[in-house]
Amino acid sequence: MITARPYEDYAAHAVLSRLDPIDLMEAAVTRGHSTTALELWADWRAMNAARLASWVLFSGAGEPFAVLGLSHTGQAGVAGAALLARDHRRFRRSLAQAAVRMRRELPSFAAETGVRRIEARAWMAHPTACDLLQAIGFIPEAVMPGFGPAGRDTFCQFVWISTDLPAAQTQHCERT
Repeated sequence: MITARPYEDYAAHAVLSRLDPIDLMEAAVTRGHSTTALELWADWRAMNAARLASWVLFSGAGEPFAVLGLSHTGQAGVAGAALLARDHRRFRRSLAQAAVRMRRELPSFAAETGVRRIEARAWMAHPTACDLLQAIGFIPEAVMPGFGPAGRDTFCQFVWISTDLPAAQTQHCERT
């Protein structure tokens, strides 16, 4: 079974220095230029002071395989999520276990922290990111073109919304 531990430099570096090639490509598209593991690690570490939560996920064998962070977006009760992982084939079972655990624990974590909405974006060319987000309980919200160095890449924004909200608050806006 996987474990989630608070962010720790060496464990996070072990993940970020051996990212799945597609996760590294997604990070480059997000930034608009190629990136290095050291640059990603430095940015992840620098963001920890502003994060609501930051963890390193460990496989049942005790090997760090992913970093997971939640940051405030600037709106009350809204957070942004990010996850980067090592080889998705090698850690397929650990990623599946992480999705099940997050789906189960997300409602109580959100209630404890006052988060009612969590947003996450996935690069549309990523073969597994959208499936992972949906396995956690996120739903697709918007297709977002215009990313990457030439604006040719598309992301999909996903959202998790607390079930504690009244149904009327989770509906689309209607203009009158």
